[in-house]
Amino acid sequence: MRIATPLLDWYDRTRRDLPWRRDPSPYKTLVSELMLQQTTVATVIPYFERFLARFPTLASLGAANEEEVTALWSGLGYYARARNLRRAAAAALAEHGGALPRTEAALGGLPGLGPYTAAAVAAIAFGARTFALDGNGARVMARLGGVAESIDLPATRVRLRAAGTRQVPRARPGDFTQAVMELGATVCTPRAPRCGDCPLRAACAAFAAGKVDEIPRRSRKPARPVVRVASACLTDGARVLLVKRAEGLLAGTWALPEAAVASGSPRAVARRLALAAGARPAKVEHRGAVRHVFTHRDVTAEVFRIEVARAGRAGAGRRWVSVSALAELGVSTFTRKTVALGLSPKRDNARLRS
Repeated sequence: MRIATPLLDWYDRTRRDLPWRRDPSPYKTLVSELMLQQTTVATVIPYFERFLARFPTLASLGAANEEEVTALWSGLGYYARARNLRRAAAAALAEHGGALPRTEAALGGLPGLGPYTAAAVAAIAFGARTFALDGNGARVMARLGGVAESIDLPATRVRLRAAGTRQVPRARPGDFTQAVMELGATVCTPRAPRCGDCPLRAACAAFAAGKVDEIPRRSRKPARPVVRVASACLTDGARVLLVKRAEGLLAGTWALPEAAVASGSPRAVARRLALAAGARPAKVEHRGAVRHVFTHRDVTAEVFRIEVARAGRAGAGRRWVSVSALAELGVSTFTRKTVALGLSPKRDNARLRS
């Protein structure tokens, strides 16, 4: 069964009013697609609107520095996306005459853009007859085809994308890709899908077999390693010391100095961090702990407020900043919580989860 006609009819009736769908442009599509990876629509909307207000064009984004872009991304997570977006914009300006290239292959050649983003922008912004397979799309195609294999396997995702590509109509290929995503996000959901509202129910092998709750299958993920760190909130009374992370999911963001606590005293680790920063600790006080479950690890930070008699020097990758200046830097939600706990007026031994 060809699914494009009933799916697009449904999409035209029910699609959500989203800011990147109003007065659409290739640039808006690029920004929204990167923001929406691993993040819900409700979370993305205010970030998207602030981002477009600050960087309304590809040229304005390409001319920005990484610090400006990361600051606007603060709290959205997966900060490599912000760096990749800026790099892609700069490369498009330099190599493609100041505009995004129109083909999937050329888009995939921009730094930081993977196969999914290249296909999504090519289809949605330029009408290329291609199919972008995201998590929602993989679930929809797996249920339609009754695919029993794990959708986490590369071979299965190749199969699902091929199945979607065969269904792409010559007209409105971008709307087709968006409609599949929309169906997965609003009807064909991971749990308790609303099959009664699905325009493709008659074509769904999982529904016919009574296996909607069993499909798609996911591979079992290994347990996240549990990590304990000491975070040093160094303050001279008016400012706090932040360091720029050089690697990992939070690379490019600013954070309190921290180090893993394999054994021994977290307080001793925090004191060593202060000395390594060139500060002379006058008072070291444990303020409590912040727990954050990242994608690949479960982190508990023991936070120490360290009052310093003499602040160390600032330099590359190290800044003394006031709390009010945090908004000007790329700072993760995790870091905001550790800073807030470290600077709180009273000792708080409660363990915070973020």
